[in-house]
Amino acid sequence: MYIKDNIIINIYLQSSDKTSFTNLKNKLNYILKIYNIKNYNIINLPKKRHKYTILRSPHIYKKSLESYEEIIYTSNYRFTINNKYNYTTIFYIIKFLKYNIPLNTNITFKLENNVKKNIL
Repeated sequence: MYIKDNIIINIYLQSSDKTSFTNLKNKLNYILKIYNIKNYNIINLPKKRHKYTILRSPHIYKKSLESYEEIIYTSNYRFTINNKYNYTTIFYIIKFLKYNIPLNTNITFKLENNVKKNIL
């Protein structure tokens, strides 16, 4: 397999629980260190906050409100692939991550360049 141009893969991690999010990030960093992949950037995106207020009493004009807040943590791993070894190892890592994630996390994979033209 010959790669003409660099292929860019983005992996987005999202979670509402900070401990599971940091554990997943540490696991991913450890796996990347083991496989000796160095051509990636970590972009920590700002966290999103959603605030909800619920009226506790059955009467509308009573001042009994409950407020809840949901915080969503996100980060982006951006890989640039320029050889066959990095291409295969990153897809093995993606396969591993897909089956070994906690329930409250979300992983999204996106390819930036046109892969059909770049891989021969």
